[in-house]
Amino acid sequence: MAASPQSSFGVQILTAEECSAQQKMNSEQYTLLRSLDSIRYCKAEACQSGVQGVFRIPQKSAQRTAWLRFAFSLTADTLTLIENDGILKKETQKLQERLTAPVTPDQYLLLLLEQLTEHDILYLQHIEEELDTMEGTLLHHVPKGFYASLLRYRRKLSEFHSYYEQMGDICDSMQSDLCAGTVKNHEGWKSHAQRLDRLHRYVSLLREYAIQLRELYQSQQDARQNKTIGILTVVTTLFLPLTLLTGWYGMNFTHMPELRWQYGYPAVMLTAAAIVIFEIFYFKKKGLL
Repeated sequence: MAASPQSSFGVQILTAEECSAQQKMNSEQYTLLRSLDSIRYCKAEACQSGVQGVFRIPQKSAQRTAWLRFAFSLTADTLTLIENDGILKKETQKLQERLTAPVTPDQYLLLLLEQLTEHDILYLQHIEEELDTMEGTLLHHVPKGFYASLLRYRRKLSEFHSYYEQMGDICDSMQSDLCAGTVKNHEGWKSHAQRLDRLHRYVSLLREYAIQLRELYQSQQDARQNKTIGILTVVTTLFLPLTLLTGWYGMNFTHMPELRWQYGYPAVMLTAAAIVIFEIFYFKKKGLL
């Protein structure tokens, strides 16, 4: 067993191997440990001994792998944290330095979760600033790799959206009657749930912002495509009368007007040039060029 510095508060940090070796596990605990390295969500549920659950903390970067995965087993007197990476032990050491008085196990778990989310608002504000920058750039031109960057932010926001929703459900579970004998600090969990709800709503707004940017990007692409099609249409229209002339004068009729006139060829050239010039003037006047 590897006890943490918080053992005096009934808190210990173990690896999955240490947890398996120290006690006979029931089916719930066995399932908990078996899924430790493949946790994909956050949840907590009441059990015979108290409350147990798992956490998956996403990274504050473009990577989609979890920053921290750990399981917990909470009773009225003890808190057992189970992880294999060593990250949680560093976080609990930080928390221990902040503590000024003994706390109950559920209070300790709550303080740990608050510490793990304390910089989330700064990260979300950074994403908002990046989206603002992308919007300003998009109004002038479509930068290379714009959609790929926007997609990364949308995926990350979706990840945090699900994370805050699951964490909110955990806070609700902690305040339920099923956990009343284990969890005493209901006001603290309620306050944390309200904070998570604000973060969840902030992420929802950022997701809508990202969707608006995607629509703006699509409209810019459509505008560019329409402009290209418009140019091609104008060019085709400009040369349509010339195509008609070449079609006429490509026919080998003996009595075709101007066929034997010495100025016939220059006259056709001048006529074609006059038609093109007239069309260009007309299209500019109508705002098509």
